[in-house]
Amino acid sequence: MKIPKREWLQILILAAPFCVAALLWNKLPDRMAIHWGLNGQVDGYAGKPLASLLLPCVNVAITVLIMILPHFDPKYVRYDEETKASLRRTFASMRLAITIFMAILALAVLATPLYPVIQMTLIAVTGSGLLFIVLGNLMTKLRPNWFCGIRTRWTLESREAWTKTHRLGGRLMMASGACIFIFGLLLPVKQLVICVLLPAIVVMSIVPIVYSYIVCARSRAAK
Repeated sequence: MKIPKREWLQILILAAPFCVAALLWNKLPDRMAIHWGLNGQVDGYAGKPLASLLLPCVNVAITVLIMILPHFDPKYVRYDEETKASLRRTFASMRLAITIFMAILALAVLATPLYPVIQMTLIAVTGSGLLFIVLGNLMTKLRPNWFCGIRTRWTLESREAWTKTHRLGGRLMMASGACIFIFGLLLPVKQLVICVLLPAIVVMSIVPIVYSYIVCARSRAAK
C-alpha cells in the first residue's frame, strides 16, 4: 500500500526526537528538567531515559489514537463518501499539527540541558497559541462525527447548529490562539495565564455551547 506524502512527513516528525535523543545521548546529563513553573524556573526533574523519551512516546500514542478513533464511530459506515473524505482530511491535519507541536516540545526538552538559554515556557506558550490557530481553522470545517468537536445536545440534534457552532467556535479558537501567541511574547507567563489564557478558555468553552442552543431553538421555531 502506498503511503501518502503527508503520512511520510508525520512519520519523519515523530521519529525526529528519537533520532536526536540517540545522537545526543552521551552528552545529556543523567537528570534532566521535565517541568517548568509559571515563573519559568525548572520545578521538576527526571532521569535521562524518562525525560528524553516521555514526550516522543506520548506523541506517538496521541497520533495512533487519533488515527484509530474514527474507526470506532458507530455512524461512520453511514456517512456519505464526501463526509468520510472530509473527516479523513480534517483528522489528518489535526494529527499533523499536534505531532509538530509535541515534537517541538520534545526537541526543546532535549536541547535545554545543552543550551540553558532556551526558554521552555516561551516555546510552550507561543507554540500552543499557534496550535490553537491551526486547530481553530480546522474546526470551522469539521463535519459531524462521534468523537471530535463541540458535542452538545443541540449540535448533535441539528446539522445547522453543528455547522454554525463550529464556525463560531473555530473562529474563537483562532482569535484566542492569536492572543496567546502575541501576549506570550510580551507578558510574563503568570500574567499571561491569568489575563489571557483563562479568559480565553472560558470564552471558548461557554460561548459555543450557548450559541448552539440559540441556533437550535431558532431552527425549531422556524419549523
